[in-house]
Amino acid sequence: MATAGKVAIGRVVLRAKEHLAAIRASGDALTVATMVFPDEVVPADQLERPCERAEASSQEVQMACQLVESLGADFEPERYRDEHRERVLELIECKARGEEVVVGPEPEQPKAVPDLMAALEASIAGAGGGRRSRSAAGRDGSGGDGATKRSRSRA
Repeated sequence: MATAGKVAIGRVVLRAKEHLAAIRASGDALTVATMVFPDEVVPADQLERPCERAEASSQEVQMACQLVESLGADFEPERYRDEHRERVLELIECKARGEEVVVGPEPEQPKAVPDLMAALEASIAGAGGGRRSRSAAGRDGSGGDGATKRSRSRA
């Protein structure tokens, strides 16, 4: 296949669903990549979008970049395990020992995805030591530091 520059296309069933698969030569091995059928591809102009695209101010983009940077860490692949595979191997070992395999309750559903906007706002509030964000300060006409409004209110 590598010499001919060809890719094999086939079908594979994963989790009771049929997928297209591309088999490619990669060095001395064959690799498999799942694909989708043509009717599963939705053109971008046909996607339903919940709202029009909102424009973010440069300060909002900068804050979001700072949040992403502060949460970044080196990737540690050893922190991740294939729990499904481990459970299957455990069941196989139990069956091999002649033990009866009992199906337990469904695994716990993953926790809800956190609200990223709320996390960003909390992070900004925590980093500012209780100061207002620049966008809030800009709305009250204080010029960003709040000093102008305070001095006017005392006068």
